[in-house]
Amino acid sequence: MSRECGRRKLMLRLPDIRHLLATMTNETLGEMFETYDLAVDALERFRIQSEDKLVREYEQLCYEIEQEVVVYCTRR
Repeated sequence: MSRECGRRKLMLRLPDIRHLLATMTNETLGEMFETYDLAVDALERFRIQSEDKLVREYEQLCYEIEQEVVVYCTRR
């Protein structure tokens, strides 16, 4: 479930590669989807709690995962 949620969140965040995200499936990508889902959920919790330092850290983490997914998908 977390993997599919992560896939959908990335599809919204990365519209240029949405078609690739919709069709590609493998264990590596699935783990990235799951990690992204967990990171975005944590980021939202930290925003609600006004944990500014953690918000910045998790914004960076989410950005890095997004970039990793773009590289992974476009090199295939």
